[in-house]
Amino acid sequence: MNSLITAVVDTSALLSEAGMTVLIGFCVVFAALLLLTVVFWAFGAVARGKEKEPTPQLVSTPTQPPKTAPVVEDGISDEVVAVIAAAVAAMSDGGKQYAVRRIVSSRTTARPVWAAAGIAENTQPF
Repeated sequence: MNSLITAVVDTSALLSEAGMTVLIGFCVVFAALLLLTVVFWAFGAVARGKEKEPTPQLVSTPTQPPKTAPVVEDGISDEVVAVIAAAVAAMSDGGKQYAVRRIVSSRTTARPVWAAAGIAENTQPF
């Protein structure tokens, strides 16, 4: 019976020591992570402090867009030109005004745009 009590006490002391080792390990790891976070935050603050912010320059914009029609490449219908102009007009917000000056076809690849997008999406590295 005495040996059983001794075994329980030894096991309890062993578990207590292991628990303390784990607790100290967690404290050391989180303290190191906190220290690294502070160091990287300080580096970022120093780097942001050295950057010069560009001064905004005022650009005068004409109140009326130019009255000339856009230059359109052959083969592009008037409906497509109207849709492009409407999309550009929908982008204007506030006091900014945009104008379509030239419309050209962008047929740089022999593959349709959706096929190229599918290939690009499916061949990206992990």
